[in-house]
Amino acid sequence: MPDPSDRPLFLTPCDPAPAGFRQVMLAKRHLLAGPVAVLVNDLAQWQACSAGFGDRLIGLVLTPTAAAQPHCERLAPLAWHLAIPADWLPAAPSIFGGWLQSIAEADAQGQQVFALEHRMERVGREFELTRHDYNELTGRLQHQVQQLLATQGELGRLNETLEARVAERTADLGRANEGLYQALAELKATQNELLKSAELAHLGALVAGIAHELNTPIGNALTVATALSHETAQLRAEREAGGIRRSSLDRLLARVDEIALVLEKNLVRAADIIHHTKPLAVDRLSEQRRRFRVAEVIDDTLAALSPQLRRAPVTLAVQVDGTVEMDSFPGALGTVLSNLVTNALTHAFEGRDQGRMQLQARPCDDGQLEMVFSDDGAGMAPAVLGRVFEPFFTTQLGRGGSGLGLYITYNQVRRMLGGNISVTSTVGRGTSFRLLLPRIAPQPA
Repeated sequence: MPDPSDRPLFLTPCDPAPAGFRQVMLAKRHLLAGPVAVLVNDLAQWQACSAGFGDRLIGLVLTPTAAAQPHCERLAPLAWHLAIPADWLPAAPSIFGGWLQSIAEADAQGQQVFALEHRMERVGREFELTRHDYNELTGRLQHQVQQLLATQGELGRLNETLEARVAERTADLGRANEGLYQALAELKATQNELLKSAELAHLGALVAGIAHELNTPIGNALTVATALSHETAQLRAEREAGGIRRSSLDRLLARVDEIALVLEKNLVRAADIIHHTKPLAVDRLSEQRRRFRVAEVIDDTLAALSPQLRRAPVTLAVQVDGTVEMDSFPGALGTVLSNLVTNALTHAFEGRDQGRMQLQARPCDDGQLEMVFSDDGAGMAPAVLGRVFEPFFTTQLGRGGSGLGLYITYNQVRRMLGGNISVTSTVGRGTSFRLLLPRIAPQPA
C-alpha cells in the first residue's frame, strides 16, 4: 500500500482555485513535498516561483491554453509541462492523479535501485579491501612464523648451555654471599667495638671530671694536714727547747680546731662525690637490672656532669617526682641522660653566652615514665633532624664529635630500656627529646 503522504497534491496560486486544486502561495516546501501538480497562468510564473529548485520537482506544471488539444514537454527528469484546454481544468485531478502516483512510485523504485547499486558497490569495495588485508596479514603471519621458528631454534641452542651457566652463577653468588656475610659479621663486630669504645670514652670523660672534682677537696685537705704537721713540729721543738708554754698550747689547740673543721668540710665533699659516683660507675659497667628511684639516678648523673655544667654558660632545671621508681637498668638510663646533656652542651649553645636546659620526668597512667629533655639552643635543620640517630653522623666532625652519642642513646632506649625516643626541633628555637619508658623494663632479647 502506498504511503498516504505520497498522494499527489494539486496546488495553484490562482484565485479562484479550480475544483480539486488547493490555493496556496507557492513555496519550496510545497513543491518538493512529493508528487505535485501545479496550476499556473504560464511558464514565466512557474519559473519565478521555482527559481533554484525547479529541476527537482516531481510532477506536472499545468497551464491553460486556447488550443483544442493538450501539449506536453519535459521540464526536469521527473517533471513535465502540460498545456491543457481551459475546460479540462475541473477534471484535471481525476485525469492526472493516477499519472502522478505512477511517477512517484517509479521514482521511489528508482531510488531503491540506486541505493541497492550504491550498497553493492560499497560492499564490493569493502570486500576488495578485506581481501587485500587478508593477503597482507597472511604474509605477515607467515613471516612471523618463520621468525618464531628461527627464535625457537636459537632458544633451543641457548637452553643447552643455560643450566651450566646457572650453576656457575649460583656458585659465584654463593661465594659472594659468604663474603658478604663475613663482611657483615665483621662490620657488626667493629660497630659493637666502636660502641663499647665510645661508652668507655664517655665513662673515661666522666671519671676525669670526677677526678677533677675530687682534686679540690682532697688538695685542700692535704694543705691543712701539712699545716697541722707544721704546727705540731713547732710545738715539739718548743718542748725540746725547755718546755711548752701555755700560750703555745692554746694556739695549737685553736689551730687544730680550725684545721679539723676544714678537713671535715673537704672530706665530706669528697665523700659526697664518691657517694654519687660509685653507683653510677657500677651501673654503667655491670648493666645490672635493679629497682631504683628515678630521681637518684638523675642526681648521680648530673653530679658526675657537674664540672661540664659549671663551665658552660647554661642552666639546667630539673622537675622530677622523687617517689617514682623503676625496675629497669639504671646504667642505661644514666647513659641516656648523660648523652642528652652532653649533646646539648656540645651542639646547642655554640657561640652563645647563655642558655637554658630543662629535664622533666613524670609517671603515666599506662605504667610508663615520660621523660622530656629540652633546650632553647640553636635547634636543627630538617636535614640534620632526620639523621640524628644514625651512627657516625655528626655536625662536629673533626671538632670532638664522634657521631655515636645519640646512636648509643637510641639503642639504649630501645634495646635495654624497652622504650621509645622521638625528637622535635626548630632552627633558632631549640630541641626537645621525648622518651617513653616502661617503669618495669621488658627482658632483653
